Amino acid sequence: MFIIDVIPIARGILREKLTYFSAKDIPLGSLVEIPVRKKIVKALVIDKKPLKDAKSQIKSADFSVKKINSIKMERFLPSPFIETIKEVANFFASTSGAVLGSSFPKTILENLDDEFKISPESEFLKNSHEKLLIQASDEERFSTYKSLIREEFAKDSSVLFIVPTLEDIKTSREFLEKGIENYTICLNSSLKKKELLNLWGMALKEEHPVLVIATPQFMYLPRADFSIIIIEKENSSAYKQLLRPFLDMRVFAEILSKKRGIKLLFGDTLLRTETLFREKNLEFADLTPLKFRAIFAANQSLTIFKKNTGKEKFSPLTPELIELLNEAQKNKTLTFIYGSRKGLNPLIQCQDCGESFKCPNCAAPITLHEVGKERFLLCHKCNHMENAKVKCRNCDSWRLQGTGIGLELFEVEIKKSFPGVPIFLLDKETEKTGKQARAKIAEFLKTPGAILIGGEMALLYLDRKIDNIVCGAIDSLFSIPDFRINEKILSLLLRLRSKTSKNFLIQTRHADLKIWQYLLEGNLIDFYREEIGLRETLDYPPFKILIKITIRGKQEAVERETEKVVELFKENAPLAYPSFISKVRGQHMMNVLLKMPPTNWPDKSVIQKLNALSLKFMVKVDPENIL
Repeated sequence: MFIIDVIPIARGILREKLTYFSAKDIPLGSLVEIPVRKKIVKALVIDKKPLKDAKSQIKSADFSVKKINSIKMERFLPSPFIETIKEVANFFASTSGAVLGSSFPKTILENLDDEFKISPESEFLKNSHEKLLIQASDEERFSTYKSLIREEFAKDSSVLFIVPTLEDIKTSREFLEKGIENYTICLNSSLKKKELLNLWGMALKEEHPVLVIATPQFMYLPRADFSIIIIEKENSSAYKQLLRPFLDMRVFAEILSKKRGIKLLFGDTLLRTETLFREKNLEFADLTPLKFRAIFAANQSLTIFKKNTGKEKFSPLTPELIELLNEAQKNKTLTFIYGSRKGLNPLIQCQDCGESFKCPNCAAPITLHEVGKERFLLCHKCNHMENAKVKCRNCDSWRLQGTGIGLELFEVEIKKSFPGVPIFLLDKETEKTGKQARAKIAEFLKTPGAILIGGEMALLYLDRKIDNIVCGAIDSLFSIPDFRINEKILSLLLRLRSKTSKNFLIQTRHADLKIWQYLLEGNLIDFYREEIGLRETLDYPPFKILIKITIRGKQEAVERETEKVVELFKENAPLAYPSFISKVRGQHMMNVLLKMPPTNWPDKSVIQKLNALSLKFMVKVDPENIL
């Protein structure tokens, strides 16, 4: 008889581990099924003792020890993975079960059997652990990746290539698989159950070295001969989970590569400021010399919107854009116009009292849309919709006016100036699925002289270069009070520019911003110097680890709970403030921010306090933003 400690693989279980008994000696790392609150959940075996050695533990326990229901799979995960899960959970103030449950593919977890047994732990490859960086253009990076993969194959080693999104798998595969098509395996959670299980099995059983291109949750793949984990597009916010326990899978990769004793490589056109700072402090080495001069061969220019005097209607089409579109129609070339906001006008303002028109549920800015000849107001936070013929909620005036530049405004104005030109508008309101988005992009690409209008969703699905790309309206992003916003904007602009083959045009109201100079000159080193200096002054990452605790509910309850949290963490100088959008679906939101020294994180006492908070508190360690 044995006493078994397990990590329950489920959200909402606040205990780090649970204890059961079994008549069978179950190997560590096995996947079992256990009873929890009248449910059967899966769990990972992390410790075991013969019953005779655990009698005192059993007698002093304040719970009855139940029997493990069944063994789902022996040797489910090797010890480096278990150690990684524990360390990641500690870093993000979560439980190991929540980490495993949120970052392991559910289809694989629910369908594992003896067919997927992993190699003995003694066969797992261990080299000297290195952390490497590559900062270069897409073409240069992928050329380096191809050479690196061939080198690892020559050493009988496999490569795990992680990308942030499903669409990145497609483009990465086209670059990397030539010559090794039979040994390239692509994994993502959108695959059908049978195909995914088949590919997972192939990835484990193939005797020849393999290249696995996958989204982050497939880092658990326990293939013994992986020698390197490559994290492509390291600057992408898609590596941050949106649901509990809000993991950053780049941190997961860093810890896993260390526990496995293999190399880690971060790559992007512009690496995160935190990562570059760590390179300067010798935490990372350069695979190739980092490129801080982003050279661009196509034409690029900056144009300023005409100042709106109120005497004539504002148009988002500058003379330079009109000239570019005329040339595109003459030569039947393709044009993509990027905008950062949806709708016709992203902001509605009362002309009498100056009040901004906001969603009654969310207090978020509400957007004016037009479909056919019908206009309506839509909140993109909670989907609240109402007729556009409304009065100001503050002064009861009818004089509401739309301001700002939305994607639909480009469509309306281009139709006026270029009647008959094929226009494709792509956003989440027009195409709700990836399949629909891909179909619209395909139609655009085969239509001579066509114009595509869209935001980041459109950019995600553009898998080839476009003749002309216009950054039509990006100024609204600068107003977001996010300490990472300049880095995000520059990264976005570099992505847009990299997909341009002939002409790249930026439209702005703010010609004096330094970011345009950094972009047009390809001067990334001065951008980094300015950014790191500002962050040091303000005590932002990498100089501090940020912890954001969000409280959500009725206003009085939120204010009361916020005071309790501030008192609980008073030794850590907490800062309480309302969320940027302070009300969502009728619930008020407040944040409490802690700033911790990186050298002292994870801090044991702070972790204990965070873990003691109930599930009504959202805890984000190193959040994507502090809004």
